This record gives sequence, structure tokens and C-alpha cells, in this order.
Amino acid sequence: MPIKDHYAIRASDMICKKTSAVLITGASSGIGAAAAKQLALNGFQVFAGVRHPEHINGSENLIQVQLDVTDPEIINRAVETITEILNKDGVMLAGVVNNATVEYHGPVEILPMKFFRHEMEVNYFGTVMVTKAFLPLLRQSRGRIVNMSSISGRCVFKSIGSNCAAKYAIEAFSDALRLELAPWGMQVSIIEPGGVATPLWKKSLQAFEDLPKHIPQEHLQLYYPFWEKSVQAARADEEEHFQKTMPVDRVVKTLIHALTSKKPKTRYLVGRFAKTVALLKWLLPDRLFDRFAVTEFQEQSE
Repeated sequence: MPIKDHYAIRASDMICKKTSAVLITGASSGIGAAAAKQLALNGFQVFAGVRHPEHINGSENLIQVQLDVTDPEIINRAVETITEILNKDGVMLAGVVNNATVEYHGPVEILPMKFFRHEMEVNYFGTVMVTKAFLPLLRQSRGRIVNMSSISGRCVFKSIGSNCAAKYAIEAFSDALRLELAPWGMQVSIIEPGGVATPLWKKSLQAFEDLPKHIPQEHLQLYYPFWEKSVQAARADEEEHFQKTMPVDRVVKTLIHALTSKKPKTRYLVGRFAKTVALLKWLLPDRLFDRFAVTEFQEQSE
């Protein structure tokens, strides 16, 4: 039986598209690229934030903007560029979608600190810097902020502890924003998907396979005594889990609802896996949930 789409857009829910713009970070691929294209097709003026100049196919409403969420100077230049375009076109910034993300796999003890820092710089501090930089524009329109988290922002799984920590930080930051921006009538939503079919899976797997370049052999063997077999298992696991992921469009529909609904949710759990895991996390004592996470879904993440 097909899953009912609870987030179909109704005309009565839509903000004024003709005078509204949305910024999306991490828009070169995956959820960000799909959301940028769909919003543009729906009539919004979309600023697609990408790190490197590249061509993005879309409608005339789609404008590519260089945006590295870890670089304050590039963020400030993006603010200037977008402000100039908004003023010229008579459009207001109605939303910011913080979507840029990276993910590394490996036990906490041996995962290099530069990977921890990179995840926090992109996933968390990048979200904070972009949000702070664009809040003055958003306040003018009582705009919305949508932050991409994950089921990993509610539950911790083996071998992705650094990613879970970054997603937990996103959750707390979003809650603080929601409280502090309420006087201006500004909405803040969090998207928490389960597995989504994006290029992030392949990138994370490649980073895992490259661990021996960054970790001494004696440390690696603490957790992976037979490295080649571990790599083969990781590849098989990635392929199996990727086949179970939901299509990007499912998350995009939810994201658009958060941007356009008169009553957006504060949190959106997306997908059966995410909803099941969140329920078990709520029902089970920590020790029992730990057993579930290790034995059943130790490698599955966003």
C-alpha cells in the first residue's frame, strides 16, 4: 500500500511565491539540488549555494551563488550578492534551508580529530554562521529557517558518533532559535530523515576506505583487525542499506511544507525507519536501545 503523503502543498498554505526567495546551502547535489529545482519550478526565486562554480539545470528562477559555509568572508559576500539581487527584483528572502553536510564513519577513539572538526565546521558551525548572517534579511519578511538534521540527531549509532554529535548540536541550536525568534513570528523547523538516496553514501564510504591514510596501523587494528574484510563488509553494507533508502523527493516535499505551511511543524521525522527508531528510543531504556542499535542498525545513518 503506498505511503500517504502528509505534506502535499495546498494553495491555501502557500506564502506569496512571486515575491519570495529561498536560499539553500549544499545545493550542488542530493537533497539540496532537488529542493532548489523544485522550489524554482514552483515559482520561488531560489539561491542555490554551492562551493564551486558549476552548472545547475533548472528554471530561470534558479540563481547559483558561491557559498562555502565554513568561510565567513564567502558567506558575507553571498549576503551582499543576494541582498543586491533582492533589492533589484523587489523580492524578499522568505527562507533559509541549511542543508550542507558531511559525514565520516569510524570509532570515536581512532577517528582523526580533523574529521570531527570538519563535521562540526560544516554541519553545525556552518549552519550557525549562515543563519546569523542572513537573519537581518529574514527578519524583514518574518521568514523561516529549515535545518537539515537526521534521525542521527535523536539517536546514536555505532561508528557515526561524530556525525551524531554534530546533528545533536543542530537540534539544540534550532530549539534555541525557535524560542528566541518567536517575538518576530519567525518559524524554525528541523527535518529528520532516515536513509535518503544521495551521493553522501558514496562519499562517506570512500572516506572510510581512506582511514588507513590517516590512522596508524596499530590503532586501526584495535577495531578492524582484518582491514580488507572490514572494507568489503562496509561496501556490502552500504549497497544493502542504499537499496532501502527513500527517494530524495520524499524529503523535498517535507522541506517545502516546512517553508510554506501556515502551521509548520517544529520537527519532521521522514521515513518509516526514522519513525520506528525514534519510537524505540522513546520506549526503550538506554541499555536495550544500545543493543538494538548495535545488532540491527550499527551502520545505518541519515
